[in-house]
Order: sequence, then C-alpha cells, then structure tokens
Amino acid sequence: MKNFIILLFSLLVLTTACSKKTTNDPDPVPPQNMEDLDIKSGFDWKTTKDIQLTLTARASNIVDVQSDEGKSYQKAFLAADVPYTMKLTVPSYEESVILSFMGKEVNLELNNSTINYEFQ
Repeated sequence: MKNFIILLFSLLVLTTACSKKTTNDPDPVPPQNMEDLDIKSGFDWKTTKDIQLTLTARASNIVDVQSDEGKSYQKAFLAADVPYTMKLTVPSYEESVILSFMGKEVNLELNNSTINYEFQ
C-alpha cells in the first residue's frame, strides 16, 4: 500500500509539472522577400572594416597583429625607425587588437580608420 501511494504521488507530480505554457502572442511572420525586411536606415551591410595602421619601432623585429582571442590578422617586419603602414581588415565587431612585438603585448583600440602607433 505504501508503494502504491508513492507511485500515485509521483505520477501526480509528473503530470502536473509537465504542462505546456501557452501565450496569446501570435507567431511572427517571416518576411517573404527582401522588400518585407525592416532594416534601419543607418545599417551599412558591411561585415568588415578597414584600418590603416602605421607602426614605428626603435628596433627591428616582427610584429604580430592579433584579435583578442589570439587569432593572427597580419604579421610584418618592422625595420628600426622606419614607419610601416599596413591595411588591416578586421571583422566589424572588433573594437581592439593586440600588437605583439619583441615579447611585449599592447592592446590597441580601433577607434579610427587611421591609427599611428610607436613602440617604445
């Protein structure tokens, strides 16, 4: 009898706990063609952005431009006291990059389309 009561109680809990919740909100209707899309006027459709990055160093060595996750975007050899300009193309969501040069890392904010940086 005790097992029957436990089984009955378990079934009661399972049947009442698994109820489907319904809402009165209608399902959104997906657009049927491009003209039906609701797009903000400032949206530019670009998935990348271009940065002109000019680097200068007092010593010659290789610089590695990386994402915050460590993905290498571009490597270049910097000659001592000679500015090196590169066109860096990064995903549009990227707000900063890491410059690795001679064992040191620098976090560089991508706040402009033209950036100059000098390693000390």
